[in-house]
Amino acid sequence: MADTDDEQTAELGPDHRAAGEDEKAPGAEAVGEDRRAKEWEAGADLVRPAMALGTSDDDAEALRETELHTRAREQIEQDARAERDRQDTRYQHDLNGANAEIVEALRRADVAETARADYRAEAAGGRRLARTDAARATRLRDGAAGRDDPAAEADLSRADRYQAMSNNETRLANSDDAVSDSYGAEARDRRVEAAQVHRPEQPPAAEAARIPPEQAPRARKNLKQRRPKTKELKDYFGLGD
Repeated sequence: MADTDDEQTAELGPDHRAAGEDEKAPGAEAVGEDRRAKEWEAGADLVRPAMALGTSDDDAEALRETELHTRAREQIEQDARAERDRQDTRYQHDLNGANAEIVEALRRADVAETARADYRAEAAGGRRLARTDAARATRLRDGAAGRDDPAAEADLSRADRYQAMSNNETRLANSDDAVSDSYGAEARDRRVEAAQVHRPEQPPAAEAARIPPEQAPRARKNLKQRRPKTKELKDYFGLGD
């Protein structure tokens, strides 16, 4: 008995059907959308914190919130360190400027003090010469007293010259004393100026600067994030078994 067409034709299974038949089957469009949604979620997981399979949406959202808070805190700490660096730089600049003003004022005070001492010494030497010349003039006048001869007249002339020299040396000594006093006043003013220079206050030390970390920080790219287990997530959020 000849085989019928139905018996000779083997039924094709699902794997042997053409791709076009699945696309034209009822509900194929909905299945394709579900597949594309799953592929999108798989790609989105690349930027999400690692989560175990079976994690609920609430747990995943909590993990994402924790990650966002961590990043925000790190950004705040980074901004604080940058501000601290700016404050330290500004403080060091102002401190160097204040120290330079103090050094310059003290240098000018030392210069004025040296000039004061030099002019005071010149004045003292001039007064000694003035006293010596005055004493010579006095002796010559005393020797010529009561005498009426050419030698007495010559002694009186010499006494007048010594007296004039003494008066001039006294005048120069007084001038040197006045200059010395002015330099002394300038030296005092420069020292007062140095004492009144305002030094900036050092900014308060940050907590991170006062307490160094026990271990050196590692770059985040070198840290392998551990994938939390489902049971740990349930225990953390109080979900239980």
